Amino acid sequence: MAEVSSYEADTIRKISNGRTDPKSDKACKMFLSLKQITARILKAVAKEYKDMPVDEIISLMSEPRVNEDTLDPNVEPPVIHSDNSEDISIDEGTRFYDIRFTAKVPKNGKIVQLIINIEAQNEFDTEYSLIKRGIYYCSRLISGQYGTVFEHMDYDKIQKVYSIWICTTPTEEFADSIRTYSLKKELLYGSDADGGNAVKEAEKFDLMTLVLVCLKRYDENDRSANELIDMLTMMLSPKVSSDDKIKTLGNDYGIPMTREISERVNSMCNISAGFFRDGKDEKEAEIIRTMLGKKLTVQEITKLTDIPIEKVEKVKKTVLSQ
Repeated sequence: MAEVSSYEADTIRKISNGRTDPKSDKACKMFLSLKQITARILKAVAKEYKDMPVDEIISLMSEPRVNEDTLDPNVEPPVIHSDNSEDISIDEGTRFYDIRFTAKVPKNGKIVQLIINIEAQNEFDTEYSLIKRGIYYCSRLISGQYGTVFEHMDYDKIQKVYSIWICTTPTEEFADSIRTYSLKKELLYGSDADGGNAVKEAEKFDLMTLVLVCLKRYDENDRSANELIDMLTMMLSPKVSSDDKIKTLGNDYGIPMTREISERVNSMCNISAGFFRDGKDEKEAEIIRTMLGKKLTVQEITKLTDIPIEKVEKVKKTVLSQ
């Protein structure tokens, strides 16, 4: 049997996962833009909302909305945005965020405002560091406040930012985990502040947090023990029907099934189903042609890929007729 390359094996893995192209981001973002979902993400990953009821978190959020038009010709798929979703820099160009909104939180007897960015990331093992890209987004969210949140040297008005990345196909090392990266103080010499002074000091540098929410491959018999990962893995899987998703949201997670939520879930599943069906066929044909070129037999290809033998034979006939 001819040896299968790492690229072919990786493509087969992506097909079995049901995700083969960044365009499926559109279906993912439609779901993530729902306040009932976004609030649960904040509760799970942002310490400011850890002990707060979901309904209260929702009341403190600005309104995310879905924009069907691609605002940046170099950005694909269409961008979901809320208030101030574009970040314009003369030197670095325009950055469009998938989902961006503000959220207030009570803190030390006053109300402060956070800037939240949520990114749907289908490709995890990229040619660049996803962590460094996330830190760059955090930095842009900070620097982008100049001229709107603060001016000149009024740096005390800078608002804390969160960049939360929902990673649907992480590597095995990262799968089924939530990781945060933020600014930390390290005392190299001298005495440290304590008590109230330490808290006030932390408020001055606790200004950015990157969060990687890494899902896992959906398996009904192997669910994640983390509620957020379990919910998102199930909801973003093309293997689960829209009826089952809607039922699970209400029964397992206590999310009220409003007309908006039901329609959004149905739309998400329709987009996903159409994309995964067409994209899967195209990728399977590509794999079959590659393996035929390596002199693998129809039976060997079927055994390696679990692609039905009828489909392999059909592609083979097309190849032979060319």
